[in-house]
Amino acid sequence: MKRCKLIKCWTDYPMVELGDVSGQKAPIRHVTVLSFDGNKYVKVRTDDGHETEFKAGYLYRAKGRYGDVKHVNPRKIDRMINV
Repeated sequence: MKRCKLIKCWTDYPMVELGDVSGQKAPIRHVTVLSFDGNKYVKVRTDDGHETEFKAGYLYRAKGRYGDVKHVNPRKIDRMINV
């Protein structure tokens, strides 16, 4: 199975710690996936250094919002090499 390095992608998941309001549209952020629990949750780091966890379904291959762009395949995240 092919392994891949840390995955960089986009998310619009609200991060309350950064001032986002849950249930309202959050800014689209560029993130790096740090780890995956093998089921559904990922740990990510934003470009400004903030780390948080949320469901992998909120990771997108392109800049955009949920439903407008394709999500990152969980199998690809599972093959990620943790550095």
